[in-house]
Amino acid sequence: MKNLKLELFNLRQELTIDQIDEANILNMHINNYDNMSEKEIFASLTETLRPFTFDPKISSLLENTEQMIDSQPLVYELKDLYKKVDRKNLGVLYRQPLIAILEIINASDDDARMELILNNLSIYDWVNEIKHFMLNISKDPIERQNIINSGKASKIYSIVERVDAGHLAFVGDRWFLLSEDKVEQKNVDDYIDDKDKKLEMRTLEKIMLIADIDDEKIVFPIDEHLTISVSTKDKAIWLNDKKLESETTLESIFNSPIVPSLKKDYYHLISGAINNLDKFMELDVALKVENILNPYLENFVFNYKDNMYLYTKDTRRGSTFYQYENVTELILDVQKELDFDLTKFYENKLSKELKELRTLEDREQQVQNKLTDTNESIEMLAENVELLKESEQLELTYKNLLIHKHQLNKEMNSIKSKKLEARKKMITQ
Repeated sequence: MKNLKLELFNLRQELTIDQIDEANILNMHINNYDNMSEKEIFASLTETLRPFTFDPKISSLLENTEQMIDSQPLVYELKDLYKKVDRKNLGVLYRQPLIAILEIINASDDDARMELILNNLSIYDWVNEIKHFMLNISKDPIERQNIINSGKASKIYSIVERVDAGHLAFVGDRWFLLSEDKVEQKNVDDYIDDKDKKLEMRTLEKIMLIADIDDEKIVFPIDEHLTISVSTKDKAIWLNDKKLESETTLESIFNSPIVPSLKKDYYHLISGAINNLDKFMELDVALKVENILNPYLENFVFNYKDNMYLYTKDTRRGSTFYQYENVTELILDVQKELDFDLTKFYENKLSKELKELRTLEDREQQVQNKLTDTNESIEMLAENVELLKESEQLELTYKNLLIHKHQLNKEMNSIKSKKLEARKKMITQ
C-alpha cells in the first residue's frame, strides 16, 4: 500500500507560492490524516480539489489514490470503519470492536476477512457504525434483518423423505407432512411400514436433535472439546476444525482413545448420517426464528403454496401449530415475540400497502445512514475554522454539506409522512 500522507506531503512541497488554495487544502488533509480514513481523505480531496484538476499533478494524485483504494476495496472499507469507530472511542468503550476490526484487516485474504466479518464482527452490531457496515456488505435479506433486529433467523436443514402422501420433513422436534396443498403435523410411523426403514428414520430423527447441520457439514458434539463432522459434499470427516486424511476411517477414530468410551454410541449416528447424506437438504419453505432474550422459545414459520403456518416450540408452555389466514398478523406476532421482521420471507403474500411501507422503512434506513456520514463530515470541517477562512474551496464544501444535510432531513420528513399514510391505509382496509 502506498503512504498517502507522504504523497500529500510531497505534492505540497512541489506547489508554487501562487497555489495557496491548493496548499491549504493539502495542509488540512495532512493535519487531519490520523483522524481520517483513506476513503474519507479521497472523497474530501475529490470534492475540494475539483477546480484544480487542470494541474496534472493534482489530477495524478486523485487518480493514483482512487486506484489504490480500488485495488483492495474490502481492506479500505474496513480501515474506514476502524476510523469511524475510533473517533467515538471515548473512555475506551469500543476497544474490543476495534481489536476485532484490526484482526480482520490483517487477515491473509478477502475470503478470510469475510469469514471473520460474519463470525467475529457481527457480534458487535450494537455499534451503529458496525451495523451500518454489515448492512452495506450483506446482500441476503435474511442476514440484513438479522443485523437490524435483535431476533435472528436461520435456514432450516432437514431430513426430507418421499412418501405416497407427499414429503415428510423433520422441523424443530417433530415431523411434518408437506402434501399437495398444505402442511400437517404427522407421525412418521403412519407412512412407513417397513421395520428397517422405521429404524433408519428414528436414527435420522436423533441426528436432527443432536447435530448442527448446514449446507457444508453435519457437526456432532461428542464431548466438551471434541466434535466430529461429516462433509455434506464429499463425506470427508473433520475432527474439530481439522479435515482428516482420506485414509482415516470412522471406525479407526472410534477405535482410538480420542473418543471417550461413554461416547462410542455416536458411531451409529455418524455412520447413519454418512449413509443418508442425500436426505439432508435445505427446507426453503421454512425458516427458524429465535432471540437470545427469550431462550425458551423458537418459532418455525412455513411459507408453503398459498398457506402460512407457525410452529412454536416453547420449553415452558409446550408447542403449538397454527395456520394463518392473514400474513400481516403472522408477521406482527413473530415480531412481537422475537423481534424479527419476516416481511422478506413472506414477500410473495404481502399486500400492496404493506410492501409500500416496508420499502419506505428501507429507504428511511438508507437516508439515516447518509445523514450520519454527512454530519461526521460537517463536524470534521467545523473543527478547522481557520482553514475554512483561508480556503474558498473548503468553505464552499462546508456550505454544500450543510445544503445536503438540509435536503436529507427534508427527504426524511417526507418518508415519515408517507409511512404514516401507508399505515392509515392498512388500518382502514
